[in-house]
Amino acid sequence: MIPRRLLPYLVLFLALLGLYAGLSWHQSRQEAEKREAKKIFQVKPGEISGLVLKRGKEEVRLDKKDGVWMITKPLKMRADTAMVETMLSILAHLQKERDLVGAPDLKTFGLDKPPLVVEFTGPKKSGRLVIGNATPGNMGYYAYRDQDSRHLLIINPGNKSSLDRPLGDLRDKTIFAYAPGKAKSLNVKIGGAKPVHLEKEADGSWRWVGREKFPLRQDRVEELLRFLQTAKVKEFVSDHPKKLASYGLASPQGEVAVVQDKKTERLLLGTQAKGGDYARKAPDGPVVVADKDLLAHIAKTLLTLEDRRLWRGEAAAVQKVVWGPPGKTWVAVKEKDFWKITAPGKQELKQPAVRLEVGLWKLQALELERPAASKGSQGKPVYGLELLDGAGKPLFHLEELGRQKGKEVLVRVKAGDKTLTGLVAANPYQEWQKEMTRLASPPPGPGTAPEKKGEKGSQ
Repeated sequence: MIPRRLLPYLVLFLALLGLYAGLSWHQSRQEAEKREAKKIFQVKPGEISGLVLKRGKEEVRLDKKDGVWMITKPLKMRADTAMVETMLSILAHLQKERDLVGAPDLKTFGLDKPPLVVEFTGPKKSGRLVIGNATPGNMGYYAYRDQDSRHLLIINPGNKSSLDRPLGDLRDKTIFAYAPGKAKSLNVKIGGAKPVHLEKEADGSWRWVGREKFPLRQDRVEELLRFLQTAKVKEFVSDHPKKLASYGLASPQGEVAVVQDKKTERLLLGTQAKGGDYARKAPDGPVVVADKDLLAHIAKTLLTLEDRRLWRGEAAAVQKVVWGPPGKTWVAVKEKDFWKITAPGKQELKQPAVRLEVGLWKLQALELERPAASKGSQGKPVYGLELLDGAGKPLFHLEELGRQKGKEVLVRVKAGDKTLTGLVAANPYQEWQKEMTRLASPPPGPGTAPEKKGEKGSQ
């Protein structure tokens, strides 16, 4: 309950608070009215469906069709939606810096032959902005609205620059228009090599047509599709090329075709240009420079499509892990959200599930560089790993047989009824081993029990 002597102060406080709120509302309303009064056009971006830029005899026309902005003059193609919408937003919020009164001499202000005229149309609204010379000191540009050439305005130089976009800026820079997840087929031909034809099955997996037994890296096919879909045009070189040979496109260096919903997009790749490759959408697209070294990246990716991983299983199926040198192995058993790990000396510790799963993830990344020669492939293991499921069934077995001058590691692996001996790169293999070594130490953080003597293991 508020004491009676404080009531007058409370009433005064509430009155002042109400007065402050009223003044703030009134001030913000006045500012909003001033902004509206300074707006050159009373239009919203969504009310504009047509845009024209005129620079002397040059005219660029854009129209919105079925929700998509298209360039309809001087050529017909998709427009850069983000760029067009930025221009529409500027037009809708364009303000005059100040007015000029009197009967102006249009020639003095560069408005008799204006360097830029912007026109917009819509179902209910239309407008025209004529822009002339810069003001002294380049602090603005002279302009007038619609046909009112007797009423001059000055607009911000930044707004003028944002509206004065060349045709190249307005063109859609997308090379491929497909959605990666909806692609059904990918065909690639590089130089004189055999064409690669990949098709997506009903279950979402990819197969190499004609090489059905080829173990295909599904993730790398998807990565290649995403890479191609994000490629952009760096430069438009020629809309109507007459000599394709000068770009290496008469006999293309490479060709990529992606099929989505029975629609095929074909890209021809030519010789290298500054900062990218010459390219052309078939059959009659413009010659462009792609912003990435598409040809080299595609060729490199094709060489890595074979699934050469030592272990291709799922981490979720693993319930028991045994690893270490012969006679000094560690054993980890999954228990709910942690792993109980037993050291060679029978000491026990617990690790969060995520720590051992990092080790399994790094194991999944190990790839066979090449099969090993028969000589030396029967050596005794110096390190081993075994993965088992909940019923104790072996899922994967690895044995390290030796090192090859520090660059490669000789291993023998067994998954199911298949046994393979080969060489893996030393660096990723050693990184994986380090991760397994870290599991032998208690997890850091508060609440960690002090380590007992003999608990610290080594491999």
